[in-house]
Amino acid sequence: MRDSGQLLQIVHEGMVKAGLDVAAVYLRLGYDAEKLALRDLRTPHQQQVFFWSTIESVTKDPEVGLHLCPHLPVFRGEVLEYLMFSSRTFGEGLSRSLKYLRLISDAINVRLVVDGQGARMAVVSTAVDAPQLRHTEICVVYELIQFAKAVTEDRFKASRVLLRCSQRAPQADFDKVFASPVEFGSRESEIWFDPALLDLASPHSDPDLLLLHEGLAEKRLMKLKREDLVERIRGVFAQRLELENCDLEDVAKELDIPPRRLRFELARAGTSFSQILADFRFHLAKRLLAKTDEAIENIVYLTGFSEPSTFYRAFKRWSGQTPVQYRESRRARRAGAAGAAAPAARK
Repeated sequence: MRDSGQLLQIVHEGMVKAGLDVAAVYLRLGYDAEKLALRDLRTPHQQQVFFWSTIESVTKDPEVGLHLCPHLPVFRGEVLEYLMFSSRTFGEGLSRSLKYLRLISDAINVRLVVDGQGARMAVVSTAVDAPQLRHTEICVVYELIQFAKAVTEDRFKASRVLLRCSQRAPQADFDKVFASPVEFGSRESEIWFDPALLDLASPHSDPDLLLLHEGLAEKRLMKLKREDLVERIRGVFAQRLELENCDLEDVAKELDIPPRRLRFELARAGTSFSQILADFRFHLAKRLLAKTDEAIENIVYLTGFSEPSTFYRAFKRWSGQTPVQYRESRRARRAGAAGAAAPAARK
């Protein structure tokens, strides 16, 4: 399960606006959000546990997600927002947008529920049960409300908010942030609102633009599915020690996809089975050379080559260095970094 970098972008902008020590946060995380192409990034959802743990540790604030909410920018959902605007009503737009929520996150599912009790958006998050993900839940629910307000020209108002997480801050703090009564310990998060809002007409409704936007959403979703397919293939490679015996037919059988279909989908994704395998072999070889003392003869076997000479030629073609030169350069770099860090630590 992966999340779009847009979620990180929103939280990053909120942290900056709130005046948090973002430099200290990113130093511990090991990256700088300002230097990443966040719009194109997709990160494993489970990384959010480490992300929020780090922010909690730096800020010493156990309810940092709630306190960030007023500083978060409104989510600009691009194609999801376009679908909302070009649909005939708020209800139709919401239903269409939720179909494509995977563009934002694999781990967050939102469904529209309308029954005798009223109308609500039910937010079902990942099955990963970590206390730090309360911040993700709070921020996502808050952003959904702000997004709904933005596309209805501030007509949307939550009448009641239910959260799965427990209460850590005073009730008044939650009620103020969400501008509605907040309850805790629910089976799933819920945003209740007046069902009449579903019939609210969109001033930007346009059937032709709606078709265009739906086509764009489908195109982006298909691209995402093809990227998922590439990741699944890499997952099969990672489970096999003998990559030499890992051909397209074997992988297609394991993925339960006809070989011709697999070739077609990879071609549509702008790659091929042989390219994915070559990339995987190269990254595996680099990792084993740089981070282990594994004998090169064993690395030849582990990366699926039958002869050391073939492995040496391939690695030189990939990296411009022989395996021995690459391993020595990485060791020298680590030694240099350790030597530079030692005086700094003594200071």
